[in-house]
Amino acid sequence: MVVSSLRAILDCDVQRVWDTVTDLEHYQWRRDITGIEAANDGQFREYTKDGFATDFTVTAWEPCRRWAFDLENPNLKGRWVGTFTAQGDRTELEFTEEVVPKRSLPRPLVKIFLKRQQRRYLADLKKALGC
Repeated sequence: MVVSSLRAILDCDVQRVWDTVTDLEHYQWRRDITGIEAANDGQFREYTKDGFATDFTVTAWEPCRRWAFDLENPNLKGRWVGTFTAQGDRTELEFTEEVVPKRSLPRPLVKIFLKRQQRRYLADLKKALGC
């Protein structure tokens, strides 16, 4: 299993950060995906710009505190946990991904990929929030 975590503090209140991250209809701020299809409560699919699909099943939903889900695509399987902590008008975020590659890929390459994805996601989120 490969684990990658990212922690950041944003100069935005936790409700605004939570609403942006969990809004599956307004995903356009993310440069890594072209679409999200919500199948039903707790399940959704994201599409990359190359048309690559990843399926998600929500495992935890605690508004403004914690969002977690299992994820799977042809290359990997794992889980993602996001924690949101209010610090006055600021929000501390921690995103952790744990994945198992389905193909024989070197762990360091998978870790590099996850870190890059997390940094891009955070940069996009900061830009969308303006903080």
